[in-house]
Amino acid sequence: MDRKISISPHMIEPFHRILDVGAGIFLILALYNIVSPESFSSRATLIALLVAVTASLGLIAFHIAGVYRAWAGSDLVQECNRILAAVFFVFGGLLLLGYAFKVSSIYSRRVILAAMILWPVFLCLERLFMRKIASRFFADNVAGRRAIVAGSGRLAKSIDDWVKDNPWAGIRITAFFDSSDNDFSDANPCAGVLDDLPDYVKKNNIQLVFVALPMRDEAKLNKLMLGLEDTTAQIYFFPDMTIFKHLMGGDVAHVAGQTAIVLRSSPFEGMNGLAKRMEDLIISGLVLTIISPFMLLIALVIKLTSKGPVIFRQWRYGLEGEPFQIYKFRTMKVLEDGYDFTPVTDKDPRITRFGRFLRKNSLDELPQFFNVLAGTMSIVGPRPHAVKMNEDYRKNIPGYMLRHISKPGITGLAQVNGYKGEVKTDEDMQKRISFDIEYLQNWSVLMDLKIIIKTIFSFAWRQ
Repeated sequence: MDRKISISPHMIEPFHRILDVGAGIFLILALYNIVSPESFSSRATLIALLVAVTASLGLIAFHIAGVYRAWAGSDLVQECNRILAAVFFVFGGLLLLGYAFKVSSIYSRRVILAAMILWPVFLCLERLFMRKIASRFFADNVAGRRAIVAGSGRLAKSIDDWVKDNPWAGIRITAFFDSSDNDFSDANPCAGVLDDLPDYVKKNNIQLVFVALPMRDEAKLNKLMLGLEDTTAQIYFFPDMTIFKHLMGGDVAHVAGQTAIVLRSSPFEGMNGLAKRMEDLIISGLVLTIISPFMLLIALVIKLTSKGPVIFRQWRYGLEGEPFQIYKFRTMKVLEDGYDFTPVTDKDPRITRFGRFLRKNSLDELPQFFNVLAGTMSIVGPRPHAVKMNEDYRKNIPGYMLRHISKPGITGLAQVNGYKGEVKTDEDMQKRISFDIEYLQNWSVLMDLKIIIKTIFSFAWRQ
């Protein structure tokens, strides 16, 4: 029996746990010593308390965010997204605890903010470095976990491609088995039929079995599982999820005592939801602090140049299709509640002179940061439409209501790709919905930050 050394990346998980928290502690201490050396000595006990709380929150956040699941097949971007989500949770937790115990003024905000920015940057660079080292270490095929694939179709090929493209994972596919004698490829011929697989596992000390057979082959799957009961191999089943349109999920859940594959769920559950909320509160709070004087000036001009209220409220569909009132600076001479709605055109005579300026520069959207604070909207998400528009388009565009799995946003993936303002055709709306669904399928904190940065640059470019 082949008893070559077997090493996998998840063996260094304890090292990563220590390093992740240790990096945060080091950054806080180092930055305090650089930025505020007098506080470092005079408030040593308080700084030690900050370090202890940060370490505790970090251990919890990094674990819940799934940062240490990367060895199972996540790419670097996914791992960095989880790190960002965890750091947002830690940062938000520190803010809440600081305000709750009235100690936020004691600590240096510059130090904490700088640490929270540098922390994920350092950890992502460390992950990149470790993957480079691991790729070289496993390149000679001496170490690593030995694996085989049951199946020879498209799924099997995608598994093989991923393993070849990610040598850091420390997986070596040694053979393929299928229900027929068809070769998988010239480079990776089938070593036999499925009946031969269990004996091959035992004789060659195989540690991983990737099952990529169609779900309809129930009898073959059961027979294969029975044959592998006399081995210690770990078995991973790969269902063909590409057959489902608008898939949002793919995780395994336990419901009613049964194992279920999640085909569609909100990406903002659990730690993701907390990270998203922290992101919204932190960014909207900072933005409102900066732009409040400017908003007061806009409100004054609206009041002086036209009759009516400063703030325009309209009903929109929000999370799970629940109606909410969106806030905007009034830009028109009429007020429509969203249920009785006439779409606005570029040269609409209902728009006031100052309102046209506000709409052109998207300044009428600024009050929506109060919606974000209230929890009815997010900074980034699918843009909300008037209730009447929703009811019209949901009948004609498949998947339209999927966008309401999340809170609506001030900006979104569709908007930074040029789809904003007047909706002229069904095709135009279809493209917006496609971008909204793409956003929900691939959401991450990093994606939100990219969209926010693109929105800022787009706004600056228009000016």
